[in-house]
Amino acid sequence: LRELRVWQEAVGLAGDVIRALRSNVRRETKAVSDNVMLTALSVGSHIADGFARPSAPDQKESYLAAKRALFRLESELAVARHAELMPSGALSDVAARSAQVARLLTGYLVYLDRQIAEREAPAAPAPAPPGGGATRDSVRVPA
Repeated sequence: LRELRVWQEAVGLAGDVIRALRSNVRRETKAVSDNVMLTALSVGSHIADGFARPSAPDQKESYLAAKRALFRLESELAVARHAELMPSGALSDVAARSAQVARLLTGYLVYLDRQIAEREAPAAPAPAPPGGGATRDSVRVPA
């Protein structure tokens, strides 16, 4: 898991979000800040869960959950920006890292879709009989 780049970036994203919000947490905005931090943490958690799953369809389910959490995080960060809960410089850094996680997740989902398609592909047609044997369609009946 520690070598999985998408997980590394998701963990870094969560760390960046927590660092940026921690400095501006006030009692009246604590609930919002806590929710944004938990969402940021959930992206990496879903990726770790997917990594541990045994089959590609199960992995895909967890990676899709990570992608949904990432979209939720982007919405929550937009609210935090409008509420001035994050410094603008930190927000641009977080947005760049979030975009990187999204690209990596999308790439991994494409990879999983290919694996699933290969496993579900119908079996190849049976090879022709050796020696060019006759088949029903190749036999001519005299008229």
